[in-house]
Amino acid sequence: MQKVTNKLEEFFWLFLFINPFLDIGNGLFIMLIENLYDRTWEQINLAFTPSLLIRMTVLVLFGLYLLLSWDKRALLTIVPIGVVWVLSVAGQIFWPMDQFSPFTDLQYIARFGYNLVVLFVYWRVFQHKKLSRERLLYQINRVITFTLAVLSTSILVAYAADMGYTTYADRFGLRGTRGFFYSGNDITAVLMVLLPVCICTFLLLDRKKCGIVRYIYQVYTPAATIATLCLIGTKTAFAAVGVAGVGLLGYSLYLLIHKKQKMPLIRLVIVALACLILLGILALFSGNLFADISSSLNNTGNIARREGVTTALLSGRQNKLGSAFQDFREGGVYKWLFGITRGSQKAIIEMDVFEVLFYYGLVGAVFMLWPYLNLGFGFVLKFIKERTMVAFAVFCSLSLCAFYLFMAGHILFSVTSGFYFSFMLLYGKLLYSDNFKKEEI
Repeated sequence: MQKVTNKLEEFFWLFLFINPFLDIGNGLFIMLIENLYDRTWEQINLAFTPSLLIRMTVLVLFGLYLLLSWDKRALLTIVPIGVVWVLSVAGQIFWPMDQFSPFTDLQYIARFGYNLVVLFVYWRVFQHKKLSRERLLYQINRVITFTLAVLSTSILVAYAADMGYTTYADRFGLRGTRGFFYSGNDITAVLMVLLPVCICTFLLLDRKKCGIVRYIYQVYTPAATIATLCLIGTKTAFAAVGVAGVGLLGYSLYLLIHKKQKMPLIRLVIVALACLILLGILALFSGNLFADISSSLNNTGNIARREGVTTALLSGRQNKLGSAFQDFREGGVYKWLFGITRGSQKAIIEMDVFEVLFYYGLVGAVFMLWPYLNLGFGFVLKFIKERTMVAFAVFCSLSLCAFYLFMAGHILFSVTSGFYFSFMLLYGKLLYSDNFKKEEI
């Protein structure tokens, strides 16, 4: 049995390097199918995508690993959520609504389960690595940098080749680019949550211990990620660049003024210059690049003037939220407690906290959000006492995600961005763990 768990742990670590390629391949698959049938993906309406099948297989392996390890804390967290989901579905049997799709509902809770289980599985993987905390953090930083390098480069190359999806195709025309990623929200959230730590890794890089190739790689990755977020052109993408850039600029200035450390500030300027150089190179392929970025940046203000601030900030999600809230309010006490289910709704709200509350009720919200709140607030309390630069970068990441969960996100139910949100929560716990080999989630 121990050999099996060891092999699974090796695979889970390898999966960190496989993961960023799944959504690129998935987007290419969707694009191929759309061109083959000359229809949109929504019209084709396939039940599964290749990446989802792979990740659901990995979910089975996660579950097998936890059972073989007999992780009681994980099981005591997961089982009540499963019970809440069953009770939520039962509500549709006894008090049915106009429609209900069991398959949609099962798929949705499976996505949530995947991201939740990541917390328990990867914490065990970290604990069982024969590495010190400092060495493990170094290895994780390499994973983060590699992930961003793959994801951002794929979008930059797609833009240069004039391929891939636009971020928006609405009443205001075509704007932004998301490369081969089918979900703009997903890729934005992944870049957003990993960017601050990636920048910080370069700012604190020991030049004496790295060669020129690695140095260029460490400069390129955050610069390419910032450029990519500008090309994506959503409100959240620009917010991610602003928070990461301004936040780390402020911390770098603090180090310069109070500790006479000038290197972080110099390196931050290097990243900004590298980003401008990358954008300049891309402008050779598209003379409209800077105009496109400016248009995306100004578009929120244009929508606010034409259609109101609420529509500009929520991109129409308030209508989906209002519809779900009405069903929830009229559902009665049972559905207030256990929710109206995802399967009863035609459209996803795309505001995670409200999805948990309305789809799974007050009881579901308590059990489903508690693990995230526990880790999140646990990190914040320790961060207040000891504010290192790396911890500040993680704080920026988690703060952006917390905002995203309320305003515009699709994280907790996304097997792409949700994975990295869980991963960053573990990173935060690892930073302040006195003895991570013995501490539990």
